[in-house]
Amino acid sequence: VASKVAVTLSLNQIFEMHAFIVFLTILAYASMVMVGKRDFDKIGFAFAGLVLIKMMVSFAFLYPFLKSPIYEVKEVVFNFFAVYLLFVFFEAREAYLLIQKGPFSPQ
Repeated sequence: VASKVAVTLSLNQIFEMHAFIVFLTILAYASMVMVGKRDFDKIGFAFAGLVLIKMMVSFAFLYPFLKSPIYEVKEVVFNFFAVYLLFVFFEAREAYLLIQKGPFSPQ
């Protein structure tokens, strides 16, 4: 099985993918917190919208890799979306915890 695995992505490209996901996640989480401070009842909607936006931006980021004959599509998808899904679960957990805390106190 291991001999059939094609490694076409460099470590630098994999690092760039993961850094891109981390950047999007930090941006989305900060946006959720800002939405929570302005209108607490909209945190769930913000989460859903941000996940959709992240998915579209991620597809735009991955499109050149997927269309290139140089890269193995399965490898690109696995390397990106395995980490992407972990971060989406993190965001869902954090959105849930923000909702559980209740409205933010004014500062």
